[in-house]
Amino acid sequence: MTKEYGDELRKELCFLFYVTNKEIVNQFNQYLKRYDISFPNYIVLLYIDTDRPIYIKTLCEELYLDSGTISPIIKRLEKKGLINRIRTLEDERRVKIELTQDGIDLRKQFSKISEDVIQQFDMPEEDTVTYYNLLRKFTDRNIIEKYKK
Repeated sequence: MTKEYGDELRKELCFLFYVTNKEIVNQFNQYLKRYDISFPNYIVLLYIDTDRPIYIKTLCEELYLDSGTISPIIKRLEKKGLINRIRTLEDERRVKIELTQDGIDLRKQFSKISEDVIQQFDMPEEDTVTYYNLLRKFTDRNIIEKYKK
């Protein structure tokens, strides 16, 4: 019996993480195309509360992004009219962001995207719940706890 090319690679955890992440982000992007935003823009918009402005520093901390990554996202979202930047009176270097009305309206349209993406994958609901719980546990233990130290 001959070994199929790539069988060993397909057993590697790093490969499974890579292809899974790539496919999930691609599925999200299929939905996000209609709103003309990228996956990172989507994550930022999901985080911003509609009721109050948030500091950019807090956004970086909560999304585990550095300012060099978040700054271009903020600029693109502002250019699209989805957010406003607000310099604080106490310290002009501190910047808050808030959703504009267009941003709030767009965010409301996001309510089912995650559910729709999950439906694209041929997985029984029990497996979907298990997968979600494993991701949640991994994130809580290895990312959230790590950065709170």
